[in-house]
Amino acid sequence: MNNDHDQPAFRVDQIDHVELFVPDRRQAADWYRRVLGLTVCANHEHWADDPKGPLMISSDGGSTKLALFEGRPQEDRDTAGFHLVAFRVSGHDFKIFLDRLDSLTLTDHHDRTVCRDLLQDHGQAFSVYFNDPYGHRLELTTYDIKELRSLSDSEPIVEVVAVEVEASQPLAVEVDTQADNVPWMCHRCDAQMPADVGKVCSDCYRSTCPDCVSSAPGAEPICKSCSGGNAN
Repeated sequence: MNNDHDQPAFRVDQIDHVELFVPDRRQAADWYRRVLGLTVCANHEHWADDPKGPLMISSDGGSTKLALFEGRPQEDRDTAGFHLVAFRVSGHDFKIFLDRLDSLTLTDHHDRTVCRDLLQDHGQAFSVYFNDPYGHRLELTTYDIKELRSLSDSEPIVEVVAVEVEASQPLAVEVDTQADNVPWMCHRCDAQMPADVGKVCSDCYRSTCPDCVSSAPGAEPICKSCSGGNAN
């Protein structure tokens, strides 16, 4: 049973805003409007009259916001402080976003063009990762797994590619292809595995098999692509 010790003495309501530095606030706001549907918060727009003030944009009428400040953007510097900003959508809207990828020509922090092949199945969520034009890492995620997969009955969200394995190299994990869950695929060696066996790289957030993880036991998993190690 809960007692007074289980209750926090103070609790915030929600995240109000995340601050990003961009070369041009209006230009950045237009990109976020075009790609993610965020619009300028009229009630706070006067703050942007000050060259050092923020231009506030939001997708929910200002309940949660991005604050765009003019300054040096993330670009290719290592992240410090927050690592990325994640936006949550329904399974239906996630599918719509995937359908728009070809026209958006987004890239990620590995300078790859973002396409359906880079979609990540995290077991309880689907995510796709990309950068804004200034190097800030962004994520679009949905927890509507059943809805998303029901939408993909006629056109699969993710095409799971069969992997040919030589007789001398048996699969380490037997995958039930009839299971309701889409199996994970390692982004380095294409091995397929259940979600409870796969790892998620703490740097690039891509699905990785245990053989392609180079971090020490107990440490955050880092794939060999990000650590510079060899796949073999």
